[in-house]
Amino acid sequence: MNCDIRTAADWTINPPLPDFVYHWEEGKDPVTPEQVHAFFYSAPMEQLKQRICDIGRRLWQKEYVDGNGGNISVRVGDNLVLCTPTLISKGFMRPEDLCLVDMDGRQKAGIRPSTSEIKTHLAIMRRSGARSCVHAHPAHANAFLITGSVPPSGIMPEPDIFFGEVGLAAYATPGSQENAHNVGEASVDHQCIFMENHGVIVWGDHVEDAYWKLENVDAYCRILLLATELERPITRVDAASMRDFIRIRQALGMPDARSERSDAELFNATEFAGRPLHTR
Repeated sequence: MNCDIRTAADWTINPPLPDFVYHWEEGKDPVTPEQVHAFFYSAPMEQLKQRICDIGRRLWQKEYVDGNGGNISVRVGDNLVLCTPTLISKGFMRPEDLCLVDMDGRQKAGIRPSTSEIKTHLAIMRRSGARSCVHAHPAHANAFLITGSVPPSGIMPEPDIFFGEVGLAAYATPGSQENAHNVGEASVDHQCIFMENHGVIVWGDHVEDAYWKLENVDAYCRILLLATELERPITRVDAASMRDFIRIRQALGMPDARSERSDAELFNATEFAGRPLHTR
């Protein structure tokens, strides 16, 4: 039998990406205490609670949080948000510790009080359409924000593609309405926000998507801090390459306000650590 091996091997498969986004039916939120209770303890919610606990453990293992720091939220309805409780180590949460609040921050379910910073998460969700938010205090990123600065853009592809330009929100007391306002405003154009003298909050389509951005930004900040020790100029890409990053980012379904800017406005810095950035 004659068999053309090249033809026989000339095939491929195209598996779909997994969909971790929580989808709800608009206008169908549970309302009564009985409906909310049944929803909160339903199988999909139990699965999502476990996923949030897993992310909390990863935050703690990476030392992005300490003590009872950090918080996590996932939107699960028109008016409902699953979130972590206050005063708990994110590394040792159990599904039964999680809480359910409405979009005004009123707690609807759970055996522990909800995070004191839920207002900030809700402000982001209202302004940006975020499905999930993760807040933590990663050391390398916090080194930037306590100096009122953000990392320069245009240095490496991954930061500009996966979390984009970092926003800076003016300091306000954590948990306050002022902080929620400041961060909500910044979230319109940024998926990663440095809160001055406080910490980092990121948002995405699902909880792991948001968590990835936190890993990405802290790793990038660490690279930049290490680069300063070499006492050599840092190079950045040109405007054409930056526009490539933005196009890839948008093709992945992530928003990027920089697409409307002129070439001169694409980059957020001309120097870093007292040295000019050199364009490649």
